[in-house]
Amino acid sequence: MYDRNADLEAVIHTYSDMLYKICFVILKNEHDTKDVLQDTFMIYYTKSHKFVSEEHKKAWLIRVSQNKCKEFLRFHKKHASVSLDKIDESEIITGSLNEYEKELLSMIWDMNLKLKSVVILHYIVGYSVDETADILKISSAAVKKRLQRAREQLRSDYEGGLVYEK
Repeated sequence: MYDRNADLEAVIHTYSDMLYKICFVILKNEHDTKDVLQDTFMIYYTKSHKFVSEEHKKAWLIRVSQNKCKEFLRFHKKHASVSLDKIDESEIITGSLNEYEKELLSMIWDMNLKLKSVVILHYIVGYSVDETADILKISSAAVKKRLQRAREQLRSDYEGGLVYEK
């Protein structure tokens, strides 16, 4: 017999860390990220979705969480008095990252959402170009172009002296 609660628990255990990282890079705030994750898992729990495979489920969860992040950002832009751009990433980034990694993550955070999404999915989560295209519902050529633009932006920022040099 199918146990919906046990299934939700397994999904949260399996995917919460990955989804947290993706949403955190987009939203730049721990509390907002947790809210978006809660919404994502509630949608999973309340919708009776049939998944073809575990990869399909993973892609669906990523897509839903990114859409929830976009909704949050749109709402915040219209209704909030404090801009997300004023959040100091250095107060948020902790852990075992070296200065170079912190600077690189900061530059990724500063990218627009289209570039940030492909960078996260391709380089951080590890999806192929085609898988990234499927998740974002864009062409593989668009993914490649966005990755190229993201690399150019990162290179430009790096050469501009924004990245810590070892």
